[in-house]
Amino acid sequence: MITSSQNSKIKLVRALGGQPKARRKEGAFLAEGVRLVEEALATGWPIRFVLYAQGLSERGDELVERLKVEGVEVEEIAPDLLSSISGTETSQGIIAVLPLLELPIPTSSNFILIPDQIRDPGNLGTLIRTAAAAGVQASRLRGGG
Repeated sequence: MITSSQNSKIKLVRALGGQPKARRKEGAFLAEGVRLVEEALATGWPIRFVLYAQGLSERGDELVERLKVEGVEVEEIAPDLLSSISGTETSQGIIAVLPLLELPIPTSSNFILIPDQIRDPGNLGTLIRTAAAAGVQASRLRGGG
């Protein structure tokens, strides 16, 4: 069990959660919460490692077991330490570190969204939802965080 805030994985998660520059440098990002980690696993997105704390929901406990079966590095972390690195007000008890991947843009696309210098995650979410509703075929984020 990880209990030290000086652990290298804790330091990495803290950096990825707060610094766009660190995400670019490390080539990684965070997925926090049961649903997001489930989605990463279901889509086959590679997972570097997962940190979790006791007290997960039944669904969360099942997810941890599936991750272990899939060969993902999973480590338990002290609940108060997880709370200190969580990007949410009330942590769901699980955080995954995933590599940034360049996804190919389909060659036959005629409607592509390319947001540039977006700084507010809420604005990016709105753009993505609107573009998806309008039938965007691909997107590529440029600049910003």
